[in-house]
Amino acid sequence: MCKLESLFILLLLFGKASLLNNGVARKPPMGWMSWGYYLCSVDCEKYPRKCLNEKLLLSVADMFYNRGYQEAGYEYIVIDDCWSEKRRSVNGRLVPDRKRFPKGMEAIAEYIHARGLKFGIYTNIADITCMHYPGSKGHFIEDAKMFAEWGVDYIKVDGCFVGEAYLNTAYIGFGQHLNNTGRPMVYSCSWPYYIEFIHKKTPDYATISRHCNMWRNYHDVVTSWDSIKDIIRHYQSSYNQLSPYHGPGHWNDMDMLIFGTDSLTESQSRVHIAVYAMMSSPLLLSCDMEKITEYERELLLNLELLAIAQDPLGIMAKPFELDNSITLWVKPHLPRKGNRYHSVSFALVNLEDRSSSASFIPGLYGLNSTEEYTVMDVFTKIFIRNVTLNDPISVTVPSEDVILYTLFPL
Repeated sequence: MCKLESLFILLLLFGKASLLNNGVARKPPMGWMSWGYYLCSVDCEKYPRKCLNEKLLLSVADMFYNRGYQEAGYEYIVIDDCWSEKRRSVNGRLVPDRKRFPKGMEAIAEYIHARGLKFGIYTNIADITCMHYPGSKGHFIEDAKMFAEWGVDYIKVDGCFVGEAYLNTAYIGFGQHLNNTGRPMVYSCSWPYYIEFIHKKTPDYATISRHCNMWRNYHDVVTSWDSIKDIIRHYQSSYNQLSPYHGPGHWNDMDMLIFGTDSLTESQSRVHIAVYAMMSSPLLLSCDMEKITEYERELLLNLELLAIAQDPLGIMAKPFELDNSITLWVKPHLPRKGNRYHSVSFALVNLEDRSSSASFIPGLYGLNSTEEYTVMDVFTKIFIRNVTLNDPISVTVPSEDVILYTLFPL
């Protein structure tokens, strides 16, 4: 660790550091990230169609630009681990893999920016990354400046191979160095995940939320329905712990969307994106964009659904257990009537392999207008009927599916 970095961390321990102040991620970031599907796919000769290289990143940019994703709000294209050479240069700089990224990261950023999109990259606060590429420990100042010079807009910072005390200072220190560059970069931390699941301690979310724009709380998603169910259940059980620290500029990150991986049925895909939208989680795809089905694309470009996901209030939906294994997720959001009465979305989620019926009375879940509300099915975009606060809404939710309604005050 360099002397300046050591001094900075000492200052942190005595409470002298300023807080994150980058003005970004006022809404949950949307885009694409390489890890969930591509992992550390560096053997491009053997697996040319699943290769983590320059061509892949530029193809995602073209897909966002040409197929409507950009207009819907998908803007970040983020490369995860395994992008660099295995050693730093003689002057201590990280070097993009020369075979897979021959033009360098600055050229990739320029290509992405020319299309009105944003570029993201990965590092780790240890000496090495999780996949044993060079990490940023001892190079915080240089790496922060380098990422800014390259035109990076988003940086995912992992926390493998370090102790609890270092996690609690290094994330703050590196974030401050990113701030000091003067370039706004979304700061995505894995800080609470390592505190809770590696070091078996309780994360200090009050501190984390002051120093990171978003953070991973739970295990990596894998391309399976079981993984999605596990993530949903974790956030359901952790709502009280996580919700106070979630909002514009600082988000709980449920990890990537696994559309385009042939892992989910259509109903499971509805559950996946509906809960993420209700939670105001970042929406980051991880897949070969060419493999997204037409139905998945329809979901990803459903503007009524994205309005819930990207609502400026950024409120996490609150879960309530109804009868027959159905969870009701409730989320107030804009538009308001008379700046007083919120619209409210209700997601009735059935994770079981059998259909279930349930009923709820809207007025018991925070609605407050004495006038009627009109009910819209978010997936079909059809207005169903008008209801009062006391009118029960009854549904049958098919197995592994969700019914998602938005109630607008009249």
